[in-house]
Amino acid sequence: MSCLGKKQFERVFSNCVGMMPKEYSRIVRFQKSLWLMQNGQDNTGIAYDTGYADQSHFIREFKMFTGCAPGRLRDEFSPYSDLFTQPV
Repeated sequence: MSCLGKKQFERVFSNCVGMMPKEYSRIVRFQKSLWLMQNGQDNTGIAYDTGYADQSHFIREFKMFTGCAPGRLRDEFSPYSDLFTQPV
């Protein structure tokens, strides 16, 4: 608990991070979907594991972030992101 109201929390979060909490969570969820894709998960499994309402919701948001469908990204790019190829 942050002991802040919703608006105050959003204001503090935005000042610290540079974006609203909802936008940040969408980016984190998208990054997780890239990681799952890179590890061989199919679109249905990705949608389920990352909390999208359904597969079409996942694909729609994926297109918004990348400009292409997940299948096209799989076919044309490998790795999809170097964020997940280096050891932590």
